Amino acid sequence: MTNGHTSMDIDEDDELLYEVDVELRRTAQSIYLFQYPIRPHYRSYDETSFTSARIKEKQSLVEMDLLIDSQSTNYYPARGKQFADSTNNENGKQFFNSDRMDKQTIASTISSDGDRYFVGLFDTITRRLVLCPLKSIIQLRPQFNYLDTTSSTSGSANTKDANLIEDDPMYGSDGEQSGSESEENKPEPIASLVTMKFAKKESDYHKKKRLQSYSYYRQMRDDERWQDLVCIMNPHSFDAQRIRNQFLLQDNQSIKD
Repeated sequence: MTNGHTSMDIDEDDELLYEVDVELRRTAQSIYLFQYPIRPHYRSYDETSFTSARIKEKQSLVEMDLLIDSQSTNYYPARGKQFADSTNNENGKQFFNSDRMDKQTIASTISSDGDRYFVGLFDTITRRLVLCPLKSIIQLRPQFNYLDTTSSTSGSANTKDANLIEDDPMYGSDGEQSGSESEENKPEPIASLVTMKFAKKESDYHKKKRLQSYSYYRQMRDDERWQDLVCIMNPHSFDAQRIRNQFLLQDNQSIKD
């Protein structure tokens, strides 16, 4: 076999057992490679670890909820209950499944283009190798945005409550009630000048810069809706075999030069 640049030495005594056809094919659904950089290889996730998963396909954003063993001896029940109460009150709904912090979220932090990589499936019936290109390579790490939001809002709540008396017109500057003012003592409204601005037509240069900015990316990321996913972690399950068979169907689109 030659690739146009170098030649491969062939051993005449090495018997050729059989040949297989190789087919490049695009699938109807996108294929991603998930990586867990901070997860040890000997502690792989199993199918019972996940409660839900979701994706924003255009932005290659993935979130997966993992169960936390709240009955473990390493679990701190008081702090877990504190996190659960604060998060549930802040979100206005039951974020956790119980009155304790019983799950955590891992989210995609880094994604790279996966067009140079393929997933190979060997069809034992037709004796052919089907290669399907990856859309993206995604790295998943724990994220605690719900806890960060709770911490920031609870920290500012005391400041807002302390300023309620000062901002209330029924109270004086010393915090004591000053009594109602009569209609005659109220100051008359002062007229103000309103300036109107007309937006200029955006040039092609500024439009290109805007589309490349992080604020535009963040807007597109936030506007896209989450799509629910089903987690199948057992490669030997019936559902996993069914998905592999779908990749081998003839109605998928082959990649042509």
